[in-house]
Amino acid sequence: MSRVQALIAPLYTLRRILPLLWESSRKWTILGALLMALEVAFGLAVLFMLKQLVDVVTQQLGSDAPVEGIRSVLRYVALTGGCTLAYLASRAMSGLAREAQGLLVADHIDREIHARAVRADLAFYESPRYYDTLQRARQAGNQRPVQVVGNLMMLIKNGLMLAAIVVLIITINWLLLPVLLIAIVPALMVRLHFTRHLYEWQRHRTQMERRAGYLDWLMTSDINAKELRLNQLGDYLRESYSDLRGVIRRERMRITQRRTQVELAVASIATLAFFGALAYLAWQTSLGHNSVGDLVLFLLIFQRAQAMGQEVVRQLSQFYEDHLYVGLLFEFLDIRPAIAEPVRPLPVPEPMHEGIRFEQVGFHYPGTDKPVLRDINLRIRPGQIVALVGANGSGKTSLIKLLCRLYDPTSGRITLDGVDIREYGLEEYRRVFSVIFQDYGRFAATARENIRFGDIRQPVDTPSVEAAAVKAGADPFIQELTSGYDTPLTRMFDGGQEISIGQWQKIALARAFMHRSNVIILDEPTSALDPGAEFDLFDNFRERIDHRAALVISHRLSTVRMADYIYVLDQGVIRERGTHDELIRQQGMYCDLFSRQAHHYREVDA
Repeated sequence: MSRVQALIAPLYTLRRILPLLWESSRKWTILGALLMALEVAFGLAVLFMLKQLVDVVTQQLGSDAPVEGIRSVLRYVALTGGCTLAYLASRAMSGLAREAQGLLVADHIDREIHARAVRADLAFYESPRYYDTLQRARQAGNQRPVQVVGNLMMLIKNGLMLAAIVVLIITINWLLLPVLLIAIVPALMVRLHFTRHLYEWQRHRTQMERRAGYLDWLMTSDINAKELRLNQLGDYLRESYSDLRGVIRRERMRITQRRTQVELAVASIATLAFFGALAYLAWQTSLGHNSVGDLVLFLLIFQRAQAMGQEVVRQLSQFYEDHLYVGLLFEFLDIRPAIAEPVRPLPVPEPMHEGIRFEQVGFHYPGTDKPVLRDINLRIRPGQIVALVGANGSGKTSLIKLLCRLYDPTSGRITLDGVDIREYGLEEYRRVFSVIFQDYGRFAATARENIRFGDIRQPVDTPSVEAAAVKAGADPFIQELTSGYDTPLTRMFDGGQEISIGQWQKIALARAFMHRSNVIILDEPTSALDPGAEFDLFDNFRERIDHRAALVISHRLSTVRMADYIYVLDQGVIRERGTHDELIRQQGMYCDLFSRQAHHYREVDA
């Protein structure tokens, strides 16, 4: 980035922030601007009245009309006091407006971050870039945009006041202006330099900050508490966390120490310049070249000018810092999903007639060239139960992600009733499926809410929740909870209860049964269930899913044999296909896997 681009970049940031302020708080934006203008006007009026007061007092020193002079002095004292009170009132009200505006903008920014997060492609969540970008957006903070405008307004106010003070100094002696520049410009350059340096350091240290945060979560969350204690990991994690924080702390302190040293040197030079100017002005006054009033006025306004200059320096550096960090926030807000709605989405057929087909589908994850799936040809007919079998890492879950259009194929296409699924509206297409993933969600909410999340369009009191729980075998244990379906399934909040992993899996199954979809997808749906519960689920599985189509992934081949059709996936390629009996007769991979599992259940003759 060139120097010119670096100078105008904050203006681009401001151009993007102003619409955000207007969208989130129009009333407070207008009111805040008006009050800020009054604050600036009354602040300048105080300085002008102060100058007039000094001039009147100076004139009265040699006046022959003391009574009239006293009246003039009192009049300017009253005017100065009135302007001061008006300035204080407008400043207080302006602060109130900025506070109200800040709260509204913060909520608006949070909503924007959440909107981008829930619509981002799944690929974004499965990459370190997502976590780095989100961490930086959070570091930028939801208050940064309003800070930018607030600092800009304060900068304008203090700049105008500083300009007025410069005019007053010129009326005393223009040779004093370089002293003011020495007090302000070097301090500004130092602040801007170290602001940029600190920003670059924090950006570079994002992953280390996240790693430290992860270690903190490991030590304080309940999820890992058991293994932490059994394996005596506590001290190791504490030391690792302390080492990371120590590195971060030492690097930050080195930057702060260098900045403090340079700022102290610059402040010392400014102080020497001030006292040199004061000595010069006192010498000129003693020679009669200046009045005592000029000397008094210089003492009054230069101290204020120096303080105002320091405020301008602080606000300029803060404005520059806010610009840098708001850029991180906009980096996250600029994320747009690659998997998006078509320009003219077709209506999803209801019900489906031909079913779903994979046609020569190939896929590799973004950022890699290694294929996960190759030349996949697969079909799910309406009402058909299809099973997908394969070892870990063979690509089964990746196939589900493509089917639900969480990713798009790298090659080939997937069709619903003969139409490429990319032609359908994204949300309506995804409603074709009810899914229980292998890593299903366990929400810190009530049992009712956990199940209803399967179809959030249903009303809160829908009886479908209980019906889905019955189908999943979850109803008996839910009824025994403290508050039944209204029991929070967590101890994070009052009145909550923890449930077993097997019970959680039944809740996830109920969530999949909740939605009246065309296709139910079950990825290892019984991995945490006992054999009796597994048998009950699949004994009348077709009736439980109301004769809808289903795709079942399972390592337990005893549950797969009830499928109408079976695909065997190996290293991203479908090696075998057919019914259970057909695959057994082929004497291939499926038969070998089935025989190995069945071996443990066969009776051995004595």
